[in-house]
Amino acid sequence: MSAMNVFKTTTAGASPLDASVGTDQKPAVSDFLTVQAFTNFAAMTGAITAAWHGLQRLMPQASSLWVPYGCAFAWGLISVLISLDGLKKTGSTKLELGVVAQALFLALINALVLGGAVVGTAVATSSSK
Repeated sequence: MSAMNVFKTTTAGASPLDASVGTDQKPAVSDFLTVQAFTNFAAMTGAITAAWHGLQRLMPQASSLWVPYGCAFAWGLISVLISLDGLKKTGSTKLELGVVAQALFLALINALVLGGAVVGTAVATSSSK
């Protein structure tokens, strides 16, 4: 198993964004783009929070709220890009606009929620002044 497969899952050919039923006959899509993405949030929230706090130690200007949201949007874009083959319906050689639009919308919403979770976690764990 390659490291990239840890973040990907198989989906049904007729429903490329639903990971509840998958098949090995179809390329995998990023977990971040599936309805089951919520299980991915704990790991990514922790990773982005740790990275954000580490960056703040190295560069005080990295304390901006744009940093965790930027990381979350980058993860959303990466998730779409690594899933392009898996977003094709079974037997199709090209992407369908509707499926890609759904994936982009899910990635956008998930990135906003993920960024908010990182910011909220930082607020909840910071000491009050």
